[in-house]
Amino acid sequence: MELEIILAISLIVTTAFLFSPLGLGGGVLYMPILHYIVGWDISLSVLGSLILILMVSSGSRMAHMKGGYAIISVGKHGVLPALIGAVSGTIMSYFLIVHVGDFTIKIAASLLLIWVIMRTMKQIVGDNRVGETKEISPDEITSEIMNKYKILCFVAGMVSGALGMGSGMLLVTFHRTLFSWKPHYTAGTSAHIVMLMIPVGIISHLIIDGTGVQFWREMGYFIIIFAIMMPLVSWLGSRTAIKLIPQRLLTYPFLLAVFGSLIRYILDIFGII
Repeated sequence: MELEIILAISLIVTTAFLFSPLGLGGGVLYMPILHYIVGWDISLSVLGSLILILMVSSGSRMAHMKGGYAIISVGKHGVLPALIGAVSGTIMSYFLIVHVGDFTIKIAASLLLIWVIMRTMKQIVGDNRVGETKEISPDEITSEIMNKYKILCFVAGMVSGALGMGSGMLLVTFHRTLFSWKPHYTAGTSAHIVMLMIPVGIISHLIIDGTGVQFWREMGYFIIIFAIMMPLVSWLGSRTAIKLIPQRLLTYPFLLAVFGSLIRYILDIFGII
């Protein structure tokens, strides 16, 4: 096995274990790992990232559901908009890559990573006041807030379908901003939506850009090993963090990893331009 493959597998497993408790799944990191370390093209990297997110989210969702940290009564309203967004994002990314170039996806991914870094840093330094207000229970949510929530879930789905990343971070932020929920509840509810949304994104990519054959050629039966291993790793990471590790502590390595991915994208973009 080549050194690059060993490094990529190590990074993917570490990402799943460490960042699943944050409700992020690692989607912002999987695509650059697959593209820059494994050497896949952007379309295949997006598909691979979505498949990894599906595996990881299943383990994270189980861990949070078992602990009672997923508010399904609210999350279910965001599922359909997220599904529609995932299909729309897939179509958009396909036409951008074919008619403009894959650097457009890298620019969009870079902008999202900048937003993620700014948001995470605000959380670390304490400038973000989200969560300081009283939590909004499901029966207190007005129709106006719910409609806004559905629109934001559509945006999250669109980002996920287009970039193979970002929906977890966006959904966690939306849950905290709109409802002022505590971290584990935002993560659990986000994982629930992602778990239902990602299969639609995967199927959309298989149909629209036809990357399924190429993905099977690259992965083969190793996909079965990943399908067993990744949910287990995610579940263990989530259960460990829920019981032992403060989520704030996990944001530091996450921030460093995202910053590294951003630098790599920027270097690539300027190289293309």
